[in-house]
Amino acid sequence: MNNRELLSLSVVVVDDEPDVAVYLAAVLEKKGHTAHTAKNAAEGFAMIKSLHPDVACIDIVMPEETGVALFRKIRADDEVGDTPVVFITALKPEMAAYQNGMNVEPIPKADEYVEKPPDSAAFVEAVERAARSRRSRK
Repeated sequence: MNNRELLSLSVVVVDDEPDVAVYLAAVLEKKGHTAHTAKNAAEGFAMIKSLHPDVACIDIVMPEETGVALFRKIRADDEVGDTPVVFITALKPEMAAYQNGMNVEPIPKADEYVEKPPDSAAFVEAVERAARSRRSRK
């Protein structure tokens, strides 16, 4: 996959914090990607089902339905189950455990993890890596 193929990714950002969602969408759009934002898991799942994005970026800690629950719902769905997921999290102990190769329950292994507050360059790199991993599996 070359960089030209990564210029027009479709990304759904699911975060209950509007400022974070708008910031992440703006970062992606500045790099030439199309970003759609959802304020909760239900809205995010509906958007993922209708848009079939290249990548879904999901906050782990959200009220009502968590990002983990949304992740499991995506993986169980026949239509969108292979959508790469980038978890966005401020849960540092789980992040450290993930980076050491351990799977800490209840957080499942996603394609990528980005720590809050996200560094814009690291966030875009994670999204693009997740998209590449999906395309290389096809």
